[in-house]
Amino acid sequence: MTEKSKKSKDSGAAVKDSVSFRLPGPLIKGLDDVDKLMASNSGDLALDFSDCTFISVEGLEWLEEMLLRAQSKGVSVNFTNVTPSVYKVFKVAHIDSVMGACGLPISGPVC
Repeated sequence: MTEKSKKSKDSGAAVKDSVSFRLPGPLIKGLDDVDKLMASNSGDLALDFSDCTFISVEGLEWLEEMLLRAQSKGVSVNFTNVTPSVYKVFKVAHIDSVMGACGLPISGPVC
């Protein structure tokens, strides 16, 4: 489920496209729809985790790879409405790009 919008920080700033995508449920593998959005859009992307109550290792790896592709394109990706169970996975995984997109502090390597 996607939603396009325009956003601008102030009246003098350039308007940049923004796309929102609501994850359809548990993230157990990569999502082709999001990959296609990344390939076709140069605007920012917001992933809505409202319906996502579980994330697998493969889903987490896909998120990390998708965030690397976004960074190389200069696209900002933010996670919204992250459920508590997925939030815990992000904290335990401690992947900087995922933590940053989620709004968690990035504290460097952990042993």
